[in-house]
Amino acid sequence: MKKFFLFLLGLTAILFFIVSIIYIQTNSRLTKVIEGVGEISVFPPGANDLVEGKRLYVTRGCPDCHGLQGQGVTFINDPLLGTFTGSNLTKGQGGLGKKSFQDFVLALRHGIGTNKQPLHFMPSTDFQAMTDEDVGKIYSYLLSLPPVEETSAEIKIGPLARVLFLTGNLPHLASALFIDHSVQAASKQEKTLSLSFGKYLADTCTGCHGANLKGGPIPGAPPEWPEATNITKQGIGAWSEDQFVSAIRTGITPDGREMRAPMPWKNFAYMTDVELKSIRMYLMSL
Repeated sequence: MKKFFLFLLGLTAILFFIVSIIYIQTNSRLTKVIEGVGEISVFPPGANDLVEGKRLYVTRGCPDCHGLQGQGVTFINDPLLGTFTGSNLTKGQGGLGKKSFQDFVLALRHGIGTNKQPLHFMPSTDFQAMTDEDVGKIYSYLLSLPPVEETSAEIKIGPLARVLFLTGNLPHLASALFIDHSVQAASKQEKTLSLSFGKYLADTCTGCHGANLKGGPIPGAPPEWPEATNITKQGIGAWSEDQFVSAIRTGITPDGREMRAPMPWKNFAYMTDVELKSIRMYLMSL
């Protein structure tokens, strides 16, 4: 009995040591002050198109975490992963009311909060190349929303999320650590049918489908989520242009399969024909 008790005591000490190391290392990285951020843009002229700002907000998938009204919604609530709620993005108390356009750009493109530390689960790697014009339109739209007087809910990081982050399998927990902050985004993008426009839009897809868009397990996804599909020419090359547009608009693939969550096809359905055809043109070039 004594040997068994000593064994349990030793095992407990080892586990405590491992857990302590995990927490110390993750906290050190998650609270790191980010320096070397490039020049933050001033509010671009002519970016007060609220209708287009709302469409951009929706098609870039922002409501999934921040809600249609910018109030913030809980998008992960799991005892192992943690509890993550998108920030209040209205001009109400605890929202954008006291934050500048520069603060907004810092959060969206760089994943950095006003304390210069990484934001948690902000997929800024998807938005780093978003132009000044598009960022300005989204910002203008958010400021037009009815204010929600509610401070953003506290984020709680679970033990599994910490382990996944340390092993490189959950980069979105602190995307700011994986971004070249010296890169400057363009002021605007020509929105015509082209490869360059398609690539610009497809950056939003990399968070789930990977940097090479070949799909695979989604980092940090709950077990019920399917793997992301290969959306390069290898994966969807048999889809015609009309079939691709229809699949995004209806959520039904050419072979009759329904696109499962977290594929935000209902958001992408608001994209224009030029946007969707440009995305397909770019995907077919990979």
